[in-house]
Amino acid sequence: MMLVKVPGVNGLGKTKGTRDAGNKVLEKLQGDYDIEEIHVNNDLLGEQEDLIYKNSLKMFEGQDKTIFLGGDHSISYGIGKAFLEWCKSEKKEPGLIVFDAHADLMPAMKEPTHEEWLRALIDNCNLEAKNILLIGARKIEPEEQEFINSHGIEVVDVSDLEGIKEFCSGKEVYVSFDIDVFNSNIVKATGYLEEGGLGKEEVFGALDVISGLNWKGMDLVEIDLDKPGISETLEIGAEVVRKFMGQSQ
Repeated sequence: MMLVKVPGVNGLGKTKGTRDAGNKVLEKLQGDYDIEEIHVNNDLLGEQEDLIYKNSLKMFEGQDKTIFLGGDHSISYGIGKAFLEWCKSEKKEPGLIVFDAHADLMPAMKEPTHEEWLRALIDNCNLEAKNILLIGARKIEPEEQEFINSHGIEVVDVSDLEGIKEFCSGKEVYVSFDIDVFNSNIVKATGYLEEGGLGKEEVFGALDVISGLNWKGMDLVEIDLDKPGISETLEIGAEVVRKFMGQSQ
């Protein structure tokens, strides 16, 4: 298993504090791990996206499992694109599970930002609705809700463990984990706090199920080093990563 730092940001200037969060998460993990980094220039968005895609594809091809540490959620477009290509080449059915307070389904820009990366995977990379599972979304724009309804994207409660298992069955699973899915009383060091959110016990219960199944990769994104409460947020982020590492070592 490989841990890969991805200091990618494309949040229209609002997510710069997420760039080096991967380094801080690794400090919390305190272990001897195989670590790589995708070196990107945040000012060259097209090049950044391409480097993330190409290097992620190499990871999927060469590693049994890969954990990507962002960065903001825009990195999940390049990684997701690579994951879908790998699944296609291996004749595997993909399963993308997204933990996020937001749907990230607004119409995509040319270089998708952290707000539309998932929409871009659907529109540009032929990701089908039946291969997407949204967990924890609580701030959904009307346009996004219409898109969810018209495409039949599945949104499940985090407590629906049987539904999560059923979704994962027969698929190669990739988990994209935005730290803002947690209750804003627990996690504060992220850019777009929303009222409410999920508790640690229910999130980790779902991760226990997923990490014990056939997952290929995951990412942790949107930890903002410039926000208050960063130490506690980093520790929770490290706990998320440990859930996957514990099932794979």
